[in-house]
Amino acid sequence: MVTTVIGLMFRKKSSLVSNKVNTSENFESLESMILQEEVKFTFAEVVKDVDDFHDKYCIGTGGFGRVYKAELQSGQVVAVKRLNMSDSNDIPAINLHSFQNEIRTLTSIRHRNIIRLYGFCSRKGGCISLLYEYIERGSLGKALYGVEGVNELGWATRVKIVQGLAHALSYLHHDCSPPIVHRDITVNNVLLESDFEVRLSDFGIARLLSTDSSNWTDIAGSFGYIAPELAYTMRVTNKCDVYSFGVVALEVMMGRHPGDILESQLQESSKSRRDKVELLMKDLLDQRLEPPTNESAKAVVLVVTMALACIRTRPASRPTMLFMAQKLSAQTLPCLPEPFALSRSHLQQRPQQQQQDQAGDQTLQSRPPNQISNIIINVSLTASLSDPAVQQGRRLTNCKTTINTLKNSSK
Repeated sequence: MVTTVIGLMFRKKSSLVSNKVNTSENFESLESMILQEEVKFTFAEVVKDVDDFHDKYCIGTGGFGRVYKAELQSGQVVAVKRLNMSDSNDIPAINLHSFQNEIRTLTSIRHRNIIRLYGFCSRKGGCISLLYEYIERGSLGKALYGVEGVNELGWATRVKIVQGLAHALSYLHHDCSPPIVHRDITVNNVLLESDFEVRLSDFGIARLLSTDSSNWTDIAGSFGYIAPELAYTMRVTNKCDVYSFGVVALEVMMGRHPGDILESQLQESSKSRRDKVELLMKDLLDQRLEPPTNESAKAVVLVVTMALACIRTRPASRPTMLFMAQKLSAQTLPCLPEPFALSRSHLQQRPQQQQQDQAGDQTLQSRPPNQISNIIINVSLTASLSDPAVQQGRRLTNCKTTINTLKNSSK
């Protein structure tokens, strides 16, 4: 009977397949299932190739389980995520919930910056596994903190990584119906192809949001990346992902986790809204690299500035991922509220204003390499943002604060 059901479901679309695993009864009765029709191998082959999940084939641990690399006889390489199991014969409820979320989410997603799910396998009292495409370079965290991290991850590559992650999240938030919140964005859940193209992974705790409400749930995510409001509101929105994105973007540019900045932000948020913090750009850049120059400098300043907008304590003051993806791709410096407006804005301008903007561009481009880090940012951590305006892509007019170049590094 199970074989017949599986045979029929092989012919259905993946979205229909995912609906069949919504109940524990259906889920636990399945021995295995391949979701993608073009996949020509079985899970038995995969399990054999990893020697029944021997430790020597393990390439990572995260979320609710371990990840194994399987090299099939056909030459194809796949990754298998095996969810953690309890000592009993019952599937742990939290893992089952995670597994079903990941299946339901990934089978409906098609985006170049999001990892692809080939299939899954489950057996009552046995293993629960997800079968993914294999991403060659592994995690962003591995690349960023590895021995070759400095040599491989130049400024242009880091900007590309942040752009790819922004596009992945913009797709989840604005192109999926209902919108999808990832909830666990870290450097270890961002994978890199051989050409450093981003693939966002690990949807074990993803949430599907209805268009007119938020899900109320327990806190899930990784320490150091969780939006501060979750600690007291327990309310999940796409702005939680925006915060985590900002943390990752800063981590990529700084070469370390920006924990000190996040801590100072929380401290300042309890003070007057007029209080500001001055951040020197050179303190927000990876000290292992030479300062960026010319076009790279412009892109780096843009990424850092936009990332700071994402980690604001008030969710409503953060931009949307659609806004972020558009501006990062265009590599334009949008007019954000204090303190995220640079010395030039992109409002509808008069000729004189355009000339001033061009002069500002030339100043930034021609700045000596050792001067690009001498930029100071006045950060108002609690200024509000008109979120509907951001969602519609409208440029804001209340730009008052600028980023000023210091005359010398000792000032």
